[in-house]
Amino acid sequence: MINAIKDTAVKVVGAVATTVKKEIKQVQKAAENTLERTPVQDTFVASSPVSKSEARKVSAVTQHQIFNEFEFIKKEKFFSEEILFLLQPKSNASGAKVFTPNQAKIINLAAKKATFYKGVAKTLEKMGTETIDRVIKDIKLIFGGEKNYGKYLHARVKNGVPSSKEAVSIYNKIIKEFNSKKVETEIMNIFAKRLYQKPYKALDKIEQELVKLSITGGDVKLESRDYKTFEKILTTGKKDFEDARSWVKDLIGLRMIIPDNADMEVAAEYLTKAILSGKLNVTRVSNYHSNHIYPYISNDTVKLWKQSVPGIELVQTKAIRKRNGYTTTQMNILHPVKDKSGKVRYVCVELQLRSEELNKIGQIEHLIYDILAGKNISKNIPELNKYFESIGIEKAVHEVFGDPKKEAAYTDYERAMYSWIRHNENPETKARISYTRPILTDFGLGEYENVLSFDALKQIDDTVNIIKERYGKKR
Repeated sequence: MINAIKDTAVKVVGAVATTVKKEIKQVQKAAENTLERTPVQDTFVASSPVSKSEARKVSAVTQHQIFNEFEFIKKEKFFSEEILFLLQPKSNASGAKVFTPNQAKIINLAAKKATFYKGVAKTLEKMGTETIDRVIKDIKLIFGGEKNYGKYLHARVKNGVPSSKEAVSIYNKIIKEFNSKKVETEIMNIFAKRLYQKPYKALDKIEQELVKLSITGGDVKLESRDYKTFEKILTTGKKDFEDARSWVKDLIGLRMIIPDNADMEVAAEYLTKAILSGKLNVTRVSNYHSNHIYPYISNDTVKLWKQSVPGIELVQTKAIRKRNGYTTTQMNILHPVKDKSGKVRYVCVELQLRSEELNKIGQIEHLIYDILAGKNISKNIPELNKYFESIGIEKAVHEVFGDPKKEAAYTDYERAMYSWIRHNENPETKARISYTRPILTDFGLGEYENVLSFDALKQIDDTVNIIKERYGKKR
């Protein structure tokens, strides 16, 4: 029986790959059309030879255009500060700021690439909007429908209705991945190898920071041949749409939130049956947890999926070991949906499984990371801004996370809280718990108990929702 199921899974995976290739060609054409409509003009063509006289200067008209394109890629945060530093204009003999021909070429290509990615983001947003209802319905059926575990399935919600990832968020994700997978492994490698004779990603955090300081300090500069590396990663080709789409693994984000964790085993059974029969096309599984904290889906079950279905990637690196105790089972899914014309389209879906209690903790804790990321947490609502100022949440976050010792203590508190909740909800370990619910005072951070403890964050979250409901809609 199990061999028959495996054979079915292999056939399904093959069919998925064939259909995806056809779909990519269709969307590539749309993305290329988007690029053709861009107002950004191609001043420099990489394949066109440039004479020595032309290479000596860039015309005043082109300089004006390149300045505009430089401001565009800065606004879109296309490159890191270090790369932007390399592309800053130089002062000529008369003191005017001008770009060199090499800089102008790279800036132009970067502007085109950014515009292309913005078009991709809009295409993916449209795809998500058109398919989200169908995806939710299909995956609820996999979990037995609304009368069974399907009722525990939740999607992102905007204005009261399920919502896929928006174009702005998609674009930001693409740019983040582009810098990680292309810039850091190509451009930053140039400097890392010159300073440390090692690839950039092989350096530790201190070495990476020193590389960045060397760039912005002008200690290490690009040579003429290095600009070819820029051209290689910035020239847009047929594979770029496929790459960009593969980076947005959570176009549609779903969560299976189980009220009673004793039922998680039943959810795992639904998943195993769907994966082995080919009804659920899982591409990657990440069992996030910390040491001594049980994952939501057992490692044995996840290994069975990988052994039975070719192509499933099981993330086993240190990335799944979260020091702060963050616990969830995250799956990336390629889900087939028919469009209005009857053609099958494959949509990237991220499904996370967790308990109701841990989901609450994860939600309220997110405020800390929004503050550290410099986000506008008041959402331009004066009443909300006034509330945050009154409780001193931003000041407290920066004090704790600006001090290595305090940050380490707070991380220990998070891990202890996640561990206490996870063990308390697990029937196998609940009886063995010998300690009480952790409090910040236990970790030497008693002065922040009323603002950064999980209980305090829960109260803050409740108040924030009330303020948003009362005042946010008026604006």
